Amino acid sequence: MRFFEVLRRDGPARLGRLMLDRNITTPCILSPEDYVSAGSVFRYRSPEEARDATISLARSLSDGRKLIVLPYPSDVAQDIDIDIDAPRAVVTDVSSVKKDAQKDADVYVLRAAGTIAAARDLVDTLMEIRESIPPDSALYTPALATPSNLSLLIYLGVDIVDSVRVEMDGHYNRYHTRDGVFQREDISELPCRCEHCSSGDITAHNILKLEEELAWVRDCIRSGTLREYVERQVRCVPWMTAALRLADMHESYLERRTPTHRGGVMYANTSESLRRVEVRRFVSRVLTRYRPPESDVLLLLPCSARKPYSESRSHRLFRSVMGGMRRFVHELILTSPLAIVPRELEDVYPAAHYDTPVTGVWDLEERAWLMSSLRSYLERHRYSCIVAHVEGELWETLRDGGIEAVYTGGGTGPEDLERLREALETACTGARPIGNFRLQEFRAKVDYYFGSGAGDAITQGARVKGKGLFDSDGRELASISSGRIALTLEGARRLLPLKAYTVRIGDFTPRGTVLAPGVVDADDQIRPGDEVIVVGDGFLGTGRARMSGWEMVASRRGVAVELRDGAEV
Repeated sequence: MRFFEVLRRDGPARLGRLMLDRNITTPCILSPEDYVSAGSVFRYRSPEEARDATISLARSLSDGRKLIVLPYPSDVAQDIDIDIDAPRAVVTDVSSVKKDAQKDADVYVLRAAGTIAAARDLVDTLMEIRESIPPDSALYTPALATPSNLSLLIYLGVDIVDSVRVEMDGHYNRYHTRDGVFQREDISELPCRCEHCSSGDITAHNILKLEEELAWVRDCIRSGTLREYVERQVRCVPWMTAALRLADMHESYLERRTPTHRGGVMYANTSESLRRVEVRRFVSRVLTRYRPPESDVLLLLPCSARKPYSESRSHRLFRSVMGGMRRFVHELILTSPLAIVPRELEDVYPAAHYDTPVTGVWDLEERAWLMSSLRSYLERHRYSCIVAHVEGELWETLRDGGIEAVYTGGGTGPEDLERLREALETACTGARPIGNFRLQEFRAKVDYYFGSGAGDAITQGARVKGKGLFDSDGRELASISSGRIALTLEGARRLLPLKAYTVRIGDFTPRGTVLAPGVVDADDQIRPGDEVIVVGDGFLGTGRARMSGWEMVASRRGVAVELRDGAEV
């Protein structure tokens, strides 16, 4: 596996580079000019003849580099040992992929991919294949891609497609668009103005639409917005919507490949958004990692359109009403799709980066998700008094869900705010103060990113100054920027005993980046975008993960960690 490298990840979808005569950016449409095939093993009189023919084929390309498809079917040819210094592709299927994965090919070709018809079969097959082959190899699904299903295929983990399906459909007068395939005679006015439509060349039009869609999908991966696009695109036909919903049931497959941070806005526009990895991961970490400050009073507040919430007009008004009472009150924001957002985590991804349609109407699925999350939170953390400043269907949801609270009606008018003030004054009488909010914020974020107990380990005896956390000797331990934690080497030393989010490397001193071949072991919890601690025999460093921990260990190419700081120790 020396001729394919993954460069960027957006869930199971990846941008990569296939190094042939030309460097091909994946996802890509593979052309017949990019590969040669040894053909069926049954065309040869013996396994030795198949091996020799493949080696001769590779030598004949000494003046250029193409992908060489090894003899197939692989379950018959699996004992043929072919040693060639060239990009290799193995034709495989679910029944033999685990054995074929030992061949360390650059590309794995899914046999008979074009015959997969059912949504469940597609999802199960692609996930099983992807889980079985090396992470730094490409998956090719022949005769399957169309402009309408391409984004879904790439989202599920496909790296390479071809134009066979749309070319064949063109010969049968089937006209492809991003919104589906139609019989040409059923369309009274063509929606496309390309030269091929003008000349009546449907096949060329179909290929053009597939190429255009591929360019758009690659750009979505670059911007980290492929999931949003897929949620829109699967509405074309019911089986694609079913496929996405079935894929979301494989939460582990998606979560292990999904970055912990994206730069853009996460749009939650569909019911499928509630099942996004980012949403489920956020709530899971709030419930299992986050520990709120010890407080007697919990204040439940509605979300706001502006993020972080504290920068919105409504939350500034709530804060002005609280005044000095804020040091006695723990704040929890209720929202969809994230359900519950502690004030200390309002600026982490995706709490500060999502947008959703605001109608004031909560459907049954949203209500159930909110209540299950809130109940789980309240089972773990007890309060003497809960004040709920909510209104409308959010108020109905809490009331019908049996949340015992002082309900103050919600709103930002003078009378609404006065009710809130009076309720808080009563609740805060005799309540315990919660301590330094900035220190609590650091503790909460470190727990969120590194696991329970990490926050206490790094904040012990520390103080906050500006955006940094410093120990008693004035040495910086960590800083917060846009909701993300950046460790210093001193901060890393405090967290080392927890052995969490640690990447262990060999006996060398990295400069700038840590490449996957240099990784000896890595915490399985690590996801792309995580802050990690790099440890070697004589080295300590900090940086951002570029791939998941399990992928660092299994990959032979690619950047595992971008270092920010490091030193020999």
